[in-house]
Order: sequence, then C-alpha cells, then structure tokens
Amino acid sequence: MSALDLPVRGLPEALRGLVACQISDFHVDRDEDLERLALAVETINQQHPDFIFLTGDYFSGPDTMRRYLGAFRDSLKNLRSKSGLFAILGNHDHWSSAERITEALKRAGADVLANDSRRVFVRNEKVAIVGIDDLWSRRAEPARAFGEVNSDDCTIVLAHNPDTALYARHLRPGVMLSGHTHGGVVRIPFYGSPLKSILRIGKEFYSGLNRYEDFYIYTNRGLGTFWLRIRINCPPEVSRFSLTPLIDAAPAEKSASTGKLHPLKRVRRRRTPRPVTHRPHRKHV
Repeated sequence: MSALDLPVRGLPEALRGLVACQISDFHVDRDEDLERLALAVETINQQHPDFIFLTGDYFSGPDTMRRYLGAFRDSLKNLRSKSGLFAILGNHDHWSSAERITEALKRAGADVLANDSRRVFVRNEKVAIVGIDDLWSRRAEPARAFGEVNSDDCTIVLAHNPDTALYARHLRPGVMLSGHTHGGVVRIPFYGSPLKSILRIGKEFYSGLNRYEDFYIYTNRGLGTFWLRIRINCPPEVSRFSLTPLIDAAPAEKSASTGKLHPLKRVRRRRTPRPVTHRPHRKHV
C-alpha cells in the first residue's frame, strides 16, 4: 500500500486528515486477478476510509468481462466507506461494455460518474467529487463534468487518463486521481519506462504524486496487467491518502513513486491541445 498526504487545493481545514483510498486498472482477466482484487478490498477496509475511488479499466475486453463480471461485482460489494464509493470508466471498459460494467458497479454500491459530479457533505463542509469520462474513447467532457460545480467548491477529480488534465486545467481541479499507465509496467533504473512516450502531459506523470501547474495529479500504478503479464520495479498498488490543504509555499513534496523529496515545480505550459472531440493517438494500455 502507498500511503501519503494528498494536497487538495481549496480543501477546508475541517477536512484535513480525511482518509481516501484509490484502486485502478483492475484488468480482472484471470482467477489470480480476482484474488488480488479481494486482497485489495480487504486492505482498503482496514483503513476505514471516508472515501473510496475506483478509476477504471476493470476488465481488458468483452470475453473476460462476461466471465468475471459477477464475481467482480460481488467482491466490490464488500468495500466499506464512511462517505461514499465513487467510480469512473476507463478505455477498456468502453471497449468491453460500458453499460454492463456500469450496472455491475452500481449494484456493488458505487456511484458511477460519467461527466458528472456529486456534492458530499462531511464534517459540516462540502467537497465535490467530479468524474470525467474516458479520454481515449472520446467520452471526456470536462466542462459538462464541472457543470454543477460552484466556483468555490473544493473538488476531487477522477479521470482515468492523466492526459485529461490538459483539457481540464482551466476548470481549476482541487486534485486529480488517475490510473491508465500501470506505472509504466517495466521501470528500468536511470531510464524509466519503455512506454514513457504514451502520455502527452509528460513522463513524470506515469506514477505517483506530481504537480501540474497549480494542482496535483496522483497516478495509481494499478492492480492488474494487460498484454505484458509482468511487472518490473513497478508493483501493484492500493493508494491510501490523507487529505491536506494545498499550500503553495510548501518547499518540497515526497514523490510516491520514488520516496524522495523533490522541489515543487510547475510543468512548462504546453501549447493548447486539440479539442477533446478529436481522436487522441491510441496505444493500448
């Protein structure tokens, strides 16, 4: 389990210390993937979280989805949170069956957000959970997802692909939780991942906590694997966050991927990306 403080812009002081857990990229395609999910559920429940976030790619394709959908649903029914279980879909879910997976998630007790938001009241304060649909399958509509969000709302944004931040930064996310990359799958010392060119936002967003302009993105390494059924220097991950207000003057942050301290830095502003309605370059992850 990765445990760290998660800086959230605009987080009310009363919400400091709220516990949230995230799991992503389950890829339940084999019996051992289902067993790993059951262990992740048990691990999360031991944290007694206020929130649980599921950030997509529950299966790799329609065949394994049909085989494991019922067991997947029953496993997620065991999750326990104090203030809500929220889920979004990933690219593989749309390539499998978004409708059937959404129904299974709902039956397991998850609130599935597809370009939508929910305002939750905790400790007499409010936080908006925003779910942006998948970018690669051309369902991402950030403006629609933020449609019911007030300018003074503190937001926790769920977006499967970290590149979604390129299209949502002007909406001032409080923090963004993503997956999609599997942490790069294979991480070679002094080089990184051979897949590091897959993200337009930058290779540093493959794993862990990173600052993008004036908010943070956390990229979960995921539970399962796809295509390459191996991991090297990139173990499966359950994330456990303690929410903390973002303070711009903080001198350093600890990287969840390396465990080392590094100075806060702003990512160089890139040219305005193409509209989301254009098909992004696709590589299967």
